[in-house]
Amino acid sequence: MAKFSAKVRTAAIAAVAALSLGTGAGVAAAQQFEIPGFGPITFPSQGGGNKELVTFGDSFTANAGKGGPRGLQPGHNALTANCATDMENWPKTAAKDLNVSLGDWSCNGTGGLPALQLMAYVEAAIAQGDLGPGTKDVVMMYGGMDAIQWVQTGQTMAPELKVDFHAFNDTMRVVGDRIREVAPNARIFMTSYSEYATNDQLCLVNLPGNVTNPIPAPGATRIQEAFRDNLRNTAAANNFQFIDVYQQSIGHGTCAPEGPDRWVAGFVDPNMGPMTNHPTVAGAKATGHIIARGLR
Repeated sequence: MAKFSAKVRTAAIAAVAALSLGTGAGVAAAQQFEIPGFGPITFPSQGGGNKELVTFGDSFTANAGKGGPRGLQPGHNALTANCATDMENWPKTAAKDLNVSLGDWSCNGTGGLPALQLMAYVEAAIAQGDLGPGTKDVVMMYGGMDAIQWVQTGQTMAPELKVDFHAFNDTMRVVGDRIREVAPNARIFMTSYSEYATNDQLCLVNLPGNVTNPIPAPGATRIQEAFRDNLRNTAAANNFQFIDVYQQSIGHGTCAPEGPDRWVAGFVDPNMGPMTNHPTVAGAKATGHIIARGLR
């Protein structure tokens, strides 16, 4: 397998460092990455050695609402200063179910810079000591924010066009090769996302007393299926394992009955979790249980 290019690694770190600096985070002295215009980046060891479970993902994983009552774990270092994660998101639930140590490197917005953010967070997890030879499982719920992934999903939806676009597969291959380089015994998983629309309907405004307000969303189910299929195909192309959260969450989208069966909130919702249009507390925990079962 090809080595993870030092130039790509530095470019990824530099791009995400720029975002972190934009939040007011400082960059301290270190040896790992000397980035022109930013200086070196510090990745202090957290202690305790490699984490048995290491996770990456966007806001459907981090679920880090900024203004609510949820407890948040702060970002690990200057690079991830804007990457708080909810204390009951699915990685923490899965790790608790499995009784394993956890390195949760999810971050709201991961994928907004296609490939670069994910690569940077993988590299940061390595440099900080979370991801290494002692890691047993790496799980990525990734792609919802990645424009390249969505182009490839469009190809999945229209195979008759016979377009040979596989840039997302290639991105994930680079990431997988780097993980295997430093954690050769780890299993690598990709997952699908939980259901949002049900039967081509969305419920963006839900009221107490189990009052839902379905609105038509033509094609939404097909899009979700194609999204899941593309992630599954990408996993297969790179010899990753796949956990189908979507299939196990059908019927638990925004139009599900009020209470523990509604796993994703609308814009207005009595089941609101840390963020609008993101997993409820029940939904994050349910996803964690699904992923833990897939890792057993």
